Parts: sequence; C-alpha cells; structure tokens
Amino acid sequence: MNKERETAHVVVDMLNDFIDGTLACHNSHNSVIKSIEYINNNPNQKVLYIEDSHPANHCSFINNGGIWPPHCVSGTKGQEVHQDFFTKIIDSNSRPQKSNTLKKGADSQQEQYSGFEAKSFSGETLGDHLRSLGVNHVVISGIATEYCVFETTKDLLNHGFEVSVLSEALAYVDRKGHKESLERLSTMGAEILH
Repeated sequence: MNKERETAHVVVDMLNDFIDGTLACHNSHNSVIKSIEYINNNPNQKVLYIEDSHPANHCSFINNGGIWPPHCVSGTKGQEVHQDFFTKIIDSNSRPQKSNTLKKGADSQQEQYSGFEAKSFSGETLGDHLRSLGVNHVVISGIATEYCVFETTKDLLNHGFEVSVLSEALAYVDRKGHKESLERLSTMGAEILH
C-alpha cells in the first residue's frame, strides 16, 4: 500500500543579509516573491524556516579565516527572515514564529551549510521535526542554491525524503553555479520545479 504523500515547505535562509545585506545574492527579491506565492497557493502545507544564526566570531567570516563577509550574526537585522514573510503570507500559522523556525551555524568553529541538522527551540533537528509531523515530501525554496539549498536538499534525499525544489524561488551566488547545482540535485533524485 502506498503511503500518502505528506508535504512540508522548507524555506532556507531567506534572511536580510542574503537578500540586500552583506552577502546579497542574485534573484533574491524574486525568490522571496515566488516562495510567498507558493506558500499562499498551498495553504495545507506546513512551512518551516531555516535560519543561519552565527556568533560574531564565526569561522566562516573573512576576519576569522573564512571565505565570507560577516553575515547573519545572531541578534542583528541581517539575521532576520525577510519582512515580507511576516506581512504577505495570508495564513498566520505559515509565517515565521518560534514553533516553525530552526537555527543553524551557531557553533563558532563549524561551517554549517545544510539545514538538516538545524535545531528548533526545543532542540529537535529538521529531520526529526519533519518525521514527527509525518512528512515524507519536502518542497524547498531559499538561498543560496549552490550552498545551503544544495546541502539541505542533498541531506534530505540521503535520509529518505522526497524533495522538490522550486527553481524560481531560489537565489544564488552566480548563475552558472545555480544551474550546475540544480542539475546535480536532479541527478541525485530531486524534482526541479520550474
């Protein structure tokens, strides 16, 4: 007997610093619009938010020997989910709030692109949280295709989830890397929605 498909939408790093801040990505404003459109058009799907939340001394920052400018420092405006997710999502349960937000990148000595091990306020990882909701299919939107979206999708696939990626609801560091990442995810078994 086929198990019924239970779907959740995971919004990866739709944060101010990645949209128009220190690490602004291409297609970021459009990705916000398309992600919100999808959420409003699929009101029965649970929505979960993954947030980069770094300490100021994070190892990924250039001044600490990493490759990125400082970004998404915990407690700053740059680390917050874009305002439109609070104001333009029709169902208030689908807006970012304590119960549906998971944080990653909090360990100053560890780079963490994947949201799979991101933790909820109760300490539950994304994978455990999805399983507790009975979810077996995940739809992904977010930033950036080549890094956090790619790694989150790969980990979900490796842990037995079906994954669909909303290609228009993604922002990216560069277009070539974006396209190559989507091709690789497709090869791994993700469904790429255009």
